[in-house]
Amino acid sequence: MWEKAIELGKQLAKMHEIHMFDFMELSELLKKQAKFYEQIMHAMRPQPEYFAVGYHGLGFPSFLRNKMFIYRGKEYEWLEDFSLKLLSQFPNAVRMTSTAPPGDDICNSPGQHIQCFTVKPVLTVPQRFKDKGVPEQILKCVTQHLKADLFPIQSKAGGAGGGVVLWTKC
Repeated sequence: MWEKAIELGKQLAKMHEIHMFDFMELSELLKKQAKFYEQIMHAMRPQPEYFAVGYHGLGFPSFLRNKMFIYRGKEYEWLEDFSLKLLSQFPNAVRMTSTAPPGDDICNSPGQHIQCFTVKPVLTVPQRFKDKGVPEQILKCVTQHLKADLFPIQSKAGGAGGGVVLWTKC
């Protein structure tokens, strides 16, 4: 990600400027940073895909058992590819087709049941960018590529009346 490269480049630039006094290397580093900023503004970027993965059943290790996690897919990685990769790590697991929270029969079963589905983050613009005329590319960069950390997930928390939507923060 260009954003991470810029972040690391700033750290390196500080070292070259303050500690090593290597201004030639600093100059090259700043040129590279400028190119990264140009890429953010002009390059077409794929939208990241996010996947909710539930590991249900007593057959999973305790740190995974009956828990749900959010994973960010690789560039152009779709649900089917992600699911196949996931199931290859757990060859005895059964893939669940429902996105609804599993019942106690599945959660307490001796086997492994994997639930995997696409989720969309709730994207919020940080306060420091609001009402400042920030270009759309920068807002996309910040909200979609850096700070996707809130996802709506259905849960059994609603009791007997069925599931409710909970917001999962990563």
